[in-house]
Amino acid sequence: MNVRTFAFVLMLIGIALPVVGWQTGSPAGFVGPVLVLLGLVLLLTRKRHDR
Repeated sequence: MNVRTFAFVLMLIGIALPVVGWQTGSPAGFVGPVLVLLGLVLLLTRKRHDR
């Protein structure tokens, strides 16, 4: 798994967690946006390989 795939997985989990969090009343709804932000930071700051 490379950084780009990991970032996309984090963002997908982050989008899904608020839905689950609001349905269950757990703090998962607050963790989701943080995971989306982390995924965006990983995508924006990853090193690019010149090929």
